[in-house]
Formats: sequence, structure tokens, C-alpha cells
Amino acid sequence: MDEERAKEVSGTPWTESEVSALVESYFRMLASERAGEAYSKAGSRRQLMTTLHRSEGSIERKLQNVSAVLDELGAQWINGYKPLAHYQDALVAAVERNVGRTPDFLYPVTTDTQPLALNDDSVFVAPPSISGFDKALTPAVRRLVGKFDPAERDARNQQLGKAGEKFVVQFERDRLRRHGREDLADDVRWVSDLDGDGYGYDVRSFEPDGQERLLEIKTTCGHERTTFWLTKREVDVAAERSDRYRIRRVFHFRNRAQMFEIAPPLERALLMTPSAYMAEMR
Repeated sequence: MDEERAKEVSGTPWTESEVSALVESYFRMLASERAGEAYSKAGSRRQLMTTLHRSEGSIERKLQNVSAVLDELGAQWINGYKPLAHYQDALVAAVERNVGRTPDFLYPVTTDTQPLALNDDSVFVAPPSISGFDKALTPAVRRLVGKFDPAERDARNQQLGKAGEKFVVQFERDRLRRHGREDLADDVRWVSDLDGDGYGYDVRSFEPDGQERLLEIKTTCGHERTTFWLTKREVDVAAERSDRYRIRRVFHFRNRAQMFEIAPPLERALLMTPSAYMAEMR
């Protein structure tokens, strides 16, 4: 690309056609990544530089903007293009068009994750800070999130839920073995898989000192603040067995999954909104 030509458009607003071309290129790369096919991020950037006459830095930041919108949708994004906020509405619209062209995009056939190593302490992180949350979604993104509803989609995706539970079971067993508690690792039980739903939690695990932990697993492909559903049974068990109960939130499941824990009282960490009522005739 001609360096002088790149300088000509540097700092000028992106046009809708430029944004559309970049988002389409992003989705082609993402399709290759999802299919396990080799592709070149650098090669795609160079092609965009030639076509759009934009600098490599400008293109890379805009690709990160696409990741940010997908992250809000609870969707997989390209590893290497970490989500970057502050994007224009035209980019949101372009993402919506591309998602709409592929009906199964938000419902991947497989739920293979690319987590950090299970024995890496980076898998388990602190819960997001309430006071540190200052990200405001634009009306365009709020509408898009409402349209595709990540929380509802995650709740209905049984395959994703099972994969997240399996991931946590493996993590817990490995964690206990690293603490020299092979006996406790062997006793970790995948309750929802072996005994069925209805207990209000999915996994029974332990602390290295032997204290029991009842883990309700909530998994999303989205970011750590993606909303999720809780059943009345889960809320009740959390209150009844507060000393043992924990919600284990698994996030970025398709992008090197991590997790954090929420302890009762749940209202201290979560804003919980009643959304359904059971009705009967008087």
C-alpha cells in the first residue's frame, strides 16, 4: 500500500462501505477459525490496507471493534483481536447484517473451548468489580443485544451448558490434585449429569481442607458481565446452603475460557430481576 495514500485518509471518518468491507473480511476470518482452517490475519489486514487505503493500526483497531460487538452478543470473536470499545453505529449494523446471513452463527454446532491450561491460575479470576463498571452501551448495541438475547440463548443451549460443566469438573479435579488431595479429586461429582437436574447445583466439589462446595455452573461465550438466568430452585438452595453454595461463572468459553465465583448472599453481587410469574385461577 502507498504510505502517502494511507496518510491521506488517516483520521478521516470511516464510510459505511469501508466498514462493511472490513466486517465482511472479519467474518471470513472468523469462519475459518471456527472451522479449524488456517488463515492469515496479517494477510487479511494487508488486503484491507490495499482496498481501503487505511493504515494497519487503524484497520487493526476497527477489527477489535468488531470483536467488542460480538463480545456483547455473547458470541465467539477472533483470538488475537481483543475487544476494543468505542465503535460507530455503522459497524454495529454491519455486524448485524453478517450475523443475520448465517442463522447458526450464534448457535455453534460444537462447543470446543480453547481454555488456558487447567493448571494455570489465570483460569480462575476475581469477579468483575461493581464500582469499576463504567461501560455504557450505545442504543444501537442495546437494541442488538435485545434482539439476540445472549442470556436466553445461553440458557437454551444445552450443549454449551454441558460443555461448561465438564470444563469445571475437570478444573476442580486438577485443582485438588495440585493441592495433593487425590482423594477429594476422585470424589468430585458431576451431579446434574449423573443424578439429574433439580438439585439446584451442577457439581459437588471441595476445598483442599475438605469443605464441601456445591457449584452451579453458568457458561457463556460472552464476556464476564453477560447476563444469565437463575431458577427459583437455584436461588432457594443458595439461601438454604449459603456456606457451601457457589455460582461458578464461566465466560469467553470459545476464547480461552476463564471463570469466577459468586458466593451468597447473591443479592450482594447480583442485580436479580423477577421475570416470570406462575398463575392459577382463583
